[in-house]
Amino acid sequence: MTNIDLATFKLGWRPNQFFAAPASFDSLAKPMAVVPVFDVPIETLDAAFRSITLASPRVTVSGENRERRQVEFVQRSALFKFPDTITVQFVAPEEGRSSLAIYSRASVGIGDMGVNKKRVLAWLAALSEQVAPV
Repeated sequence: MTNIDLATFKLGWRPNQFFAAPASFDSLAKPMAVVPVFDVPIETLDAAFRSITLASPRVTVSGENRERRQVEFVQRSALFKFPDTITVQFVAPEEGRSSLAIYSRASVGIGDMGVNKKRVLAWLAALSEQVAPV
């Protein structure tokens, strides 16, 4: 597992990455999209998000950092099986509510034809259908 700290990492120059986080998330990297806060405890959000990601084709969990409430997924491309790495950190901005920061990036090449952005936005849309945002 890449032990990336989403609060201190910086986005690289390559366009094959996408970072989204709640407005209150303190990070050196500027999010490309804002993740809503959900009206559920962090454990509920974690379980719902995992069910969505693991239902996606060719996705596996590659590691976890329980101290940071962070999980890392890998999704491989259909044709060439290139790995994309997706790091997710669950946060609790206030009691009984939760959100997440997510950083998706290609491991191979420079361009990704928007795959990382599409993946993150699709997973967040599916999460908002399952769990009510505030």
